[in-house]
Amino acid sequence: MDIQVAKFREVLDLLKPAVARKSAIKSLGYVMLKDGQAIATDLETMVTHSMPEADLTVLIPIADVTKVLQSTHGGEMLNIKGKRGKLTLSWADGKATFEVEDPENFPAVPEFKAEVEESLDLDALIPAMVMVLPYAATDATRPVLQAVTLMLGDPVQVAAGDGFRMADQVLTLAYPKNITALIPGHSVSVLDHLWKKTPRTPPPAEDLIPVIMAKKHADVAYDGKEGLRFRFNKDTSAIIKLVSGNPPDWLKLIPKDDPILRVQVLAADLELAVRKVMGVAKEGTNMARLAFEDGKAVISATGDGQEVETSFKTYSYEGEPNKMGLSVPYLLGYLKGKEGIVTISWTGNTSPVAFHSRNDPRVLIMPMNLGA
Repeated sequence: MDIQVAKFREVLDLLKPAVARKSAIKSLGYVMLKDGQAIATDLETMVTHSMPEADLTVLIPIADVTKVLQSTHGGEMLNIKGKRGKLTLSWADGKATFEVEDPENFPAVPEFKAEVEESLDLDALIPAMVMVLPYAATDATRPVLQAVTLMLGDPVQVAAGDGFRMADQVLTLAYPKNITALIPGHSVSVLDHLWKKTPRTPPPAEDLIPVIMAKKHADVAYDGKEGLRFRFNKDTSAIIKLVSGNPPDWLKLIPKDDPILRVQVLAADLELAVRKVMGVAKEGTNMARLAFEDGKAVISATGDGQEVETSFKTYSYEGEPNKMGLSVPYLLGYLKGKEGIVTISWTGNTSPVAFHSRNDPRVLIMPMNLGA
């Protein structure tokens, strides 16, 4: 098999996130070349990429091969041979040999029969899934909460939560069938990588502007069982093995009552205030106390006999003066990278506190006991 070094590096980079880092199945740490395709899988996500040059069957140790080729000129031609547990790469002024696993141990590409399929705007869908992913649980004993819930239908909605906080976003997208799909967290990261790396297919146009502004779409198919397929273009596809189980009814967790408090603050002001009290908060229950009154927000914390307080102005205020306690790590996690105005609303008592920021997902955080 012969292929240009630069092209081969691009293929390996495209498939890298789907290669298993640690697995009892050694072959999953490789990229498979077979029948005109390059394939990678971690058993949750399988990515296939068309590679007409692949006229042999061999496993590629991606980390080792990438290291060898990183200093090889991209314009050179690379010859790849595989035989009896050996992989040999050769180019104009050098060659490398690796011991490799038997290709027979690599999982076969599953047959995927689409029950329903629709083209969706990835520029809206993928960022939304990435933004709710940090709110998924990290506890491996709760796989349903480790996943991002993709609610296909009209409209399409994404959500994730860990029992103490959640994020959700309704998108202006539609799918022809109502399907609730639990996408593994790492699969979301793989889809994000493919979205960024695969080329756009702009519509035919005489002007340059429509080409530049063209949105990236993928054909999203459901097999009626436990799989979704994202076909990014004619060359690249990803098959996701969905998490089994039923997620919480995210919509029912969203407060329906009118808020007793609705206030707008500058994200940077709130983050700075929380950081000022976080040291003392760590000495206690890691709680920041937020008190609001017309035109002013006061953030305070207590711990180990210490007390700290800081304040800043609010930009709008509706309701009566109120106070709440929120986890410092959860607040800082939400505020990371936020810019502009954040709207905070609360229906009181033990209801979650809702945060809104521009077109980002809505985030709900459960309050802490102020008496703690």
